[in-house]
Amino acid sequence: MDFWTRLLGGSTKKQAAANNPQQRLARFKQRYNQILQTWQKTRSLANDRDALSNIRRGFQALTAILNDESRSPAPHLCLSFAAAQQIYTAISKIAATSHDEGVIRDGVAVYSALIDSEEEDFLENDVFAASLMNFIGRTIGSGSMGVGEDIEADIVELLFGIAAKIRLQPEILPVWFTTAAADTNGRLVNQKVDFAGMTQKEDFPLCYQLIDHVHHEGRIGDFARTGLLYIFESASKSKTLEQWIVNSDLPTLMATGLGALYSQLSRKLSILHSPNDLPLILTFSDYSEMQPNSQAESFFSPDFQGHMDTFLSYLTFWQDVLEHCRSVDVRHTLIDHFQVLFLQQLLYPSLLESSDVDGGSSVAVLTYLRRILDALDHPELVHMILHYLLALPDYAVTSPKTPRSPAAIRRRQSLMLLNVPEKEDDRLNPSLFNLVDLVLSSVESRNPQTVVAALKLTTIILGKNHGYALGSMIKIMGVHHREPLRTVGALNVELSLYLNLAVSLAGETRVDEAYENHLKDKQSMLESHPCSLKALALSTLSPHASSYFDSDAGPRDVESHYLMPEDPLFRSLVDLLLRFLTNDVETNLALTETIINLGLCSQLRLDGWLAVDPSEYLFQEADLESQEGSNDNFRDVYKANRAPKWDSSAVPPLLACLLSLQVQVDALRADIKDWDEHVANRKQAFSFHEEMTEAAQSTPQMKPARPSGELSSGSWTPQVPKHVLESSTTPSRTQSPRGRKEGLDARSTPVASPIPSKLGGQTLVGSPSRGMSPLPAPKAGNRQTTLMSDVFANLAEVANADVLKRRIRFRKPDDSMMVEVMLSKYQPPPKEPSDDAGADAGAEAKDDIREASLRHIITNVVILQEFVLELVALMQVRASLFNEVRFG
Repeated sequence: MDFWTRLLGGSTKKQAAANNPQQRLARFKQRYNQILQTWQKTRSLANDRDALSNIRRGFQALTAILNDESRSPAPHLCLSFAAAQQIYTAISKIAATSHDEGVIRDGVAVYSALIDSEEEDFLENDVFAASLMNFIGRTIGSGSMGVGEDIEADIVELLFGIAAKIRLQPEILPVWFTTAAADTNGRLVNQKVDFAGMTQKEDFPLCYQLIDHVHHEGRIGDFARTGLLYIFESASKSKTLEQWIVNSDLPTLMATGLGALYSQLSRKLSILHSPNDLPLILTFSDYSEMQPNSQAESFFSPDFQGHMDTFLSYLTFWQDVLEHCRSVDVRHTLIDHFQVLFLQQLLYPSLLESSDVDGGSSVAVLTYLRRILDALDHPELVHMILHYLLALPDYAVTSPKTPRSPAAIRRRQSLMLLNVPEKEDDRLNPSLFNLVDLVLSSVESRNPQTVVAALKLTTIILGKNHGYALGSMIKIMGVHHREPLRTVGALNVELSLYLNLAVSLAGETRVDEAYENHLKDKQSMLESHPCSLKALALSTLSPHASSYFDSDAGPRDVESHYLMPEDPLFRSLVDLLLRFLTNDVETNLALTETIINLGLCSQLRLDGWLAVDPSEYLFQEADLESQEGSNDNFRDVYKANRAPKWDSSAVPPLLACLLSLQVQVDALRADIKDWDEHVANRKQAFSFHEEMTEAAQSTPQMKPARPSGELSSGSWTPQVPKHVLESSTTPSRTQSPRGRKEGLDARSTPVASPIPSKLGGQTLVGSPSRGMSPLPAPKAGNRQTTLMSDVFANLAEVANADVLKRRIRFRKPDDSMMVEVMLSKYQPPPKEPSDDAGADAGAEAKDDIREASLRHIITNVVILQEFVLELVALMQVRASLFNEVRFG
């Protein structure tokens, strides 16, 4: 033991010396004096490398000593010395005049060590605050020397830490925020300001430094936005700060900053995939024949994705500020600036100026609006945007329940005057052309990209903000009776019709598995729909969650309603559905998603568009007479279970359109040899690709997470119809529900399987037409699986290359709901030129003639089958979940 004691004795003495407060203070003073001497003796510090190196070592030594002392027990003599001698003033001057990034970085570290010590009240010291902000202003302020992003991030992180302390300790706010416009009682003196407010950076330089960096990406932007968020949250604890923000140019800077980021987005946009990076499902189609506009920027380019991410981050920051700001005046001042400077002066004009003729501006605006609405959840912002762009009667933000202060009222009035045009004819009025007009015209466009962009925007509005779509995007009429008129017998007949239709389109293979997945998926989607909250909420619970602020902004209450037969949007959807076999794949995926989202509203009756109107039921009276003498309850049950019939004129338009598509498929089956075999091979290729992709993504050591749509024990279990179970012996290999949940973005995982939800939902990975929560891109380890599936697909294609390349024409006569398949053996021989050739050409020009390759049509047939199965699942789950049919 004596040996080990003697051996360790030296290190014990050294450690004791290091922890000795007096000796630590002596070393600290020595290092500090060396820094001062080096600085004072050097004429041009920026050009003397040896002096810069000595100062850097000195700064690093000071930081190490301060950090060591902060972890040691009291007394903390070095921190006391630093506070008494105000060493930070010298450090600020030395670092700012060095023009050296290394010295600046080490100077920031010294400031951080002083602040982190939480002693000597550095954050409550006016001199400390002034020296720090002067240092930062000369380092990263406007006109300052340029420093690297890592150093800038360290400085902004330092500012964030101070803002966090102000949020927790409001009493230190006066140190960092002072205003010469305040009277002796701390109240702001009324001053005449224009719409931009007062620019007085000297009042609150910390706040202005944060606002200058909120647009950055990465750490810089994250720290700046969060720090500024804390400043706005502190406004509710300081009346002086609250009035200063209202009167300052801070709201203007925030709104114009958002507008600047939006303006950086390309005016013309192409949402086509690169030919070298197509998802599998697109390779089985004519997608490669679509040519992008050379003047449009690609949605999938890294530059565009960077600009879009930055814009959405700042938009989300706006939302966070409004959620955390408890000051009514500040919140409504921000909303006013958002409305005038961004919505009315930038976003709506870009909608107004968009065009489908120039090949990309309509696609861009529709895509940007979709991303904006998908990112926003704040009720006031959503209310303002949709009420204005949809030209709803009360599009202006309703008056707040809490009255505004006189200063806030004056600020709003001056801001509104800015938006008044000199001439009345120059006023932009959404009542003349609004988002509804743009969507309706875009859905009918001949440009597939425009159609896809319009459908995806429609899906977002129908899904997230359904109350705003009623009466604007979709025309409805109220329901005067609450009890359902549809019967369980009619439901069984309709389910059987749709199921038989699905099987006749693409065979029985994997139908049972697909339908089971759809049932689970649709239950999850119905339960999470905004309109379902009221229908499923317990009577003792309020369907609306309590909010953190009082606001009248919100959508209209959604009551039970019908879809009007002449609704323009629905008629356009049916018209698109009629051309399903020749549509491009992305259009069909977006189309099916829109129709499914329309049916997810629990308050929308299915009668008349998806299901047969009960008034059209026809029953055999003889069957009812046979039940005479039975009690009333038994008779009611029997009546509800009868299978009705109906005239052909009573068939709902969606079913009629699907039956027309079935006729087209039957014509192809009769003319093309081995049609059913081609369809089965295509389904097998998609299935194989999906299974290999899922196998590569899951590891044996980790059990896959339970999907959100999977049913928990004890919940309602969907019953697969016996017809489906008996019609296929294919074992179920996928237990997780498929749905429209996975995001289709540039960074999504490529899964190109036509299994229920992925075709009806987000199959096209990387497509801008799907959800906005992208999954990570596939890693190199998945390349083997992708290669195997590609080889499998290529073998199937090569074996039938000549047959699958055959082009088939489809003709839809003008004002007709029937599409004729113009097969080769039915095509008439070319006519000889004659006098009436011009008349024949004119008549034929009115017809809508489109063509596609056989492999493209087969892919769309597989998608169509999955869509029909989705409709069946939707009808069955709705009937069980919302008691939509009578059982007695």
